[in-house]
Amino acid sequence: MPTYRQTAAALGTAVLAAAVLSGCSSTTGRAAPAGPVDKPLSTAVPAGFTLRVADQNDLLRTTLAAAGQDKDLPYGISWSSFQGGPAVLEAFRAGAADVGFVSDAPVVFARAHGQDARVVGVVQNSPDAVHLWTSPGSTARTVADLKGKKIAYTEGTTFQPAVLNALENAGLKPGDVTLVKLNPPEIPAALAAGQVDAGTLTEPLVSKYATGYQDRGAHELDGDKGLTSGLQLLIAPGKAVADDATAAALADLAARFTRAELWITQHKDAWVQSYYVDSQKLPAEVGRAVVANNGTATIPDQATAAARLQKIADVLTGAGVIGGLDVSAVFDRRFDAVQAAAARG
Repeated sequence: MPTYRQTAAALGTAVLAAAVLSGCSSTTGRAAPAGPVDKPLSTAVPAGFTLRVADQNDLLRTTLAAAGQDKDLPYGISWSSFQGGPAVLEAFRAGAADVGFVSDAPVVFARAHGQDARVVGVVQNSPDAVHLWTSPGSTARTVADLKGKKIAYTEGTTFQPAVLNALENAGLKPGDVTLVKLNPPEIPAALAAGQVDAGTLTEPLVSKYATGYQDRGAHELDGDKGLTSGLQLLIAPGKAVADDATAAALADLAARFTRAELWITQHKDAWVQSYYVDSQKLPAEVGRAVVANNGTATIPDQATAAARLQKIADVLTGAGVIGGLDVSAVFDRRFDAVQAAAARG
């Protein structure tokens, strides 16, 4: 599933970047998540069972349909659509959803604040999809040149660990710069006005901002590669994976999700048409820019994904954003075999 593909058309291309980040806002006073579920996955979905899916901007629904993976489901699906990881996790807290789709940051923040969300599906996209661009008047060429400068980012989203990773790689500490919290659609405007010296962008806002301001001196900074894990995660509440009927439906969905993601890698033009043009009513060039920025998806095993997600947790811990955190228990290992079999198929 889509990394920075989680886009919104209703408010145009500015909001398109906001939804892709799927961040998680802070929670407090949560009970510690339970341990892993050890019993084997059931393969029997009871007749009449309905799986409640928290989608983002019809992304998962369209992915399954475009790839033909929405046929002959052994259960019904009740779809609800949200924008961003915090809304999906709030639906979990309210007991209103059995599964949802987010990027790396919300899972880490949820775990750090005691919310029991488990990974039941993983896709690996490009870790280079978040970019650092300067204001038109900036002379900074590298991240190290930002010492003493203002950097715009979005708190609680993939942009937050991306900025922290960029600073760490450049030998800087968060205190060496001024971090300015803005919503994703606000960042290009702040850059253009010179209110900040640099900011986090992803497609299609990279192309849109470059078109308007590159000839005025705005540019991408050196040292902004590999700032995220590139992971996109299908997650479910702990209660859902512990329930035999729900877990069986989740296993079927995880397999379909895997096959659909791999279908996209071979049918990118069809995917652009199905999702960005037909569903989200955006120009095809916007969809192509986002797809190119994502890279070609692969399905990693959960051990590999856990190691990459741990790096996100570690950079947030090092910056004092969260306490020390072991993310390994977030992954429901029973679904590893489900995805592996689906990928082979």
